[in-house]
Amino acid sequence: MRKDVVVVVLGLLVVGLSVFLVRSLEKEHRALKGLEEERYSRMVAEESLQKNAAKLSTMQEQIKVASDKMAKIQDIVEQEKGVNADLKKQYAQLAEAKEALEAKVKTAVQEQTAQAPVAAPAK
Repeated sequence: MRKDVVVVVLGLLVVGLSVFLVRSLEKEHRALKGLEEERYSRMVAEESLQKNAAKLSTMQEQIKVASDKMAKIQDIVEQEKGVNADLKKQYAQLAEAKEALEAKVKTAVQEQTAQAPVAAPAK
């Protein structure tokens, strides 16, 4: 009878250890699966971060190029403003010279008509 009790106890012990072993393996499997999912998520996030960093770098280069172009255009605009100012000044000087010449011509014509003798009527 003692043998039967020992066999039953050993049988229960084997069943208990088997259940414990199965549950432990399931927990380990879940833990490994979670770890694998986390690694995959990190890898995807890192790839996304690298792509975004490359895009950012490209955009910064484009901004730099555009900024350089804007600076060159601004320089050209400033030069054109100077040329326009010079042209306006020259135009004003030419307008004054024209008015002075027109006044001299008018004066000369008036003097010439005043000096010309009145012609006698022809018979």
